[in-house]
Amino acid sequence: MRYKLWFGEYDDGSVRISDNLKKSFLNCFNSEPIPFSVSEVGKKTFGDEYYSILRKVAIEVARELVERELKREDRYVIALVRALDEINSSVNLLEEKLEEIREVRDGRLASEFERRIAILKSFRGEIEREIEEVMRKIAPNVSEIVGEKLGARLLERAGSLKKLAEFPASTIQVIGAEKSLFKALSRLKRGKRARTPKHGIIFQHPFIKTLPRRKRGKMARFMAGKISIGARIDYFRGEINEKLSEEVRLKYERLSRN
Repeated sequence: MRYKLWFGEYDDGSVRISDNLKKSFLNCFNSEPIPFSVSEVGKKTFGDEYYSILRKVAIEVARELVERELKREDRYVIALVRALDEINSSVNLLEEKLEEIREVRDGRLASEFERRIAILKSFRGEIEREIEEVMRKIAPNVSEIVGEKLGARLLERAGSLKKLAEFPASTIQVIGAEKSLFKALSRLKRGKRARTPKHGIIFQHPFIKTLPRRKRGKMARFMAGKISIGARIDYFRGEINEKLSEEVRLKYERLSRN
């Protein structure tokens, strides 16, 4: 009888090793129990390398499955952030139109406008809560350092958690200020004076925007460095490192005092 093993197929004492061990590992399902020791057959097939090969394949399969799951989740966050932006634009536009209508007549239609705006705002809150929940799951360290909302913005601008994890701290520091950066670099290339931006969307964090202007760049650099480390841990290991957010808080307190 033929049996599927993680490294190939077994048929009446003979073994056919799969050309794709990862695929074989994922598809080694049998409808009946295997009446022999897979490890014994494996050791006869691979010799002393059996367990090291098994470990390597298992780690690669696990990494690919985790990466595939992260891709789905971070794409979901990105889609939600963009949907949130559209809803915010719609709410702002409708509130402007409501004011225009009320200047002329404050009747039933104005009340209906107000009700629809309230529904949109309620839906906006649901989307924000969903973003926060998913961010805590896929990027706990980034969320702990800058908060789920700002973390989601960084993720959306980067394009994926993988890309954010690959960015150096200097790039993370100016995410959201690309236009100003390119403009400044262009002026510098032409020999003109220009000020390069010290921070992008991370300026929204209270640890940066509440500091005196002369200290914001220093805080932004430090925070970007910790975000860079946190994003890598989130992507490659997924475990929380509470020291990162604590170090950011202590840095802010030192800069606030001095």
